[in-house]
Amino acid sequence: MFYLIAAVLIWASAFIAAKFSYTMFDPALTVMLRLILSALLVLPTFFRSYRKIPKQYRLQLWGLGLLNFPVVLLLQFTGVHYTSVASAVTMLGTEPLVVTLLGHIFFHKPARLLDWLLGIVALTGIVFVVYGSESGGEVTLLGCTLVLLGSIAFSFSIHLAQSVMKAVEAKAYTDVIIMTGAISCVPFSLLLVQDWQIHLNIEGISAILYLSVGCTWLAYRLWSKGLRVSSANTASILTTLEPVFGVLLAILLLGEHLTLTTLFGICLVISAAGISVLSSMLINYIKNKVTIL
Repeated sequence: MFYLIAAVLIWASAFIAAKFSYTMFDPALTVMLRLILSALLVLPTFFRSYRKIPKQYRLQLWGLGLLNFPVVLLLQFTGVHYTSVASAVTMLGTEPLVVTLLGHIFFHKPARLLDWLLGIVALTGIVFVVYGSESGGEVTLLGCTLVLLGSIAFSFSIHLAQSVMKAVEAKAYTDVIIMTGAISCVPFSLLLVQDWQIHLNIEGISAILYLSVGCTWLAYRLWSKGLRVSSANTASILTTLEPVFGVLLAILLLGEHLTLTTLFGICLVISAAGISVLSSMLINYIKNKVTIL
């Protein structure tokens, strides 16, 4: 469980590092450099990993690399450029619910009435977050929407990756999607860059290195290692801690201030996701007990 908690904590700090990187780079350049540096880290094992991928899955992995990294990161990192870290990381808290609801709508996986109701609660929370902001990290509808769209894209990738994950070992999968994501990111980033000026500073360089080594390479390794010794249910619960960690770090490290309205909205989003995950676990536990009896 320690590895999973460490990965979630690192991911929760990604938007904070992004804020520091923007003192030096445009958001699109930040994403491109992050992925290029991460790709260099997996380069020594990439070709060996790629050969392990069955040929029928290789094109799909290119698509997943594109969706997981350029699409998701460009949306989220551009979004956090326009809004506060606390509000951006709250949008990530919707992911457990989004995964369930998208599964019902597009992948014929049943969703409970409770999940739809919790989805409405989470949406209400987002409204409170957007319209309850004050100084110390402005919250904008544009920024929150972009981050939320990134979370929706990531949730799609989870469903699309399920068949591949069953046929490919975790390390090979991670190596390949990081490399394919980095390659496919370059043209998109070059098109989206609005400011080519680079203002070199220690904070920006440190942030890029942290995003590349910590939030991409190390966090994915920790997550994969943690999944080997923990259940999927445990992992689901721990993902709901990401917005909690993110909000606390934003307050402590960036000095962001939250109004009571914004704080209430954050609590609604996090609570809705948490209840969705925990209730699913409880139902499965009761079913297993009944089956055994």
